[in-house]
Amino acid sequence: MLIHIFLGFIGSYLGGIPFGPLNLSVVEITLKKDRKAAARFSLAAALVEIVEAAIAILFGKIIIVHLEANTWIKLLVILFFILFGLYFIFKKETPCVKDDVSKGRSDFVKGLIVAILNPQAIPYWIFFLTIVSSYMVLELNSWYLIAFLAGVSIGKYFILSTFGVFSSYIQKRIKNLCSMVSKVIGIVLIIIGIFQIFRFF
Repeated sequence: MLIHIFLGFIGSYLGGIPFGPLNLSVVEITLKKDRKAAARFSLAAALVEIVEAAIAILFGKIIIVHLEANTWIKLLVILFFILFGLYFIFKKETPCVKDDVSKGRSDFVKGLIVAILNPQAIPYWIFFLTIVSSYMVLELNSWYLIAFLAGVSIGKYFILSTFGVFSSYIQKRIKNLCSMVSKVIGIVLIIIGIFQIFRFF
């Protein structure tokens, strides 16, 4: 059972390393609020990751067939990245506020929304499980499934927390970082979207 927890953890941690809406949002929240606000966001995202991984496990084969037959889903992924990037670029800048604790609930809700709208999580878990299954027999039922999903949630929280800690560390060494973070995040997301366009065609 420990191997299931470990695989869930490592899969979630590695999957959260590439730049995407979740980790970039954690960077912004950490810089503009604090690490507690980012932790609330990360907790919400970790809970959603459980559901997304479970969907990949239970309906993986059906989803693969559906993705291959419907190119509009790939276009939706591209549109998501570009629109989310434009949102960050053109959103009204706010100064860093480190003592604003009145919006704790909104940070958690934002984490839920961004995680739910993250279009790549389920295909990623299908890919990860396929790779793992090619090297070992992975039993995913009963308590083994719960153990795996627990590892998934812990891994997601840890990787997002890593981005939060790193952002806080960098901010102490770079002045006025908050004033440009949204623009940088927006540009990164649009670049990811453009990369997806090249992959599509």
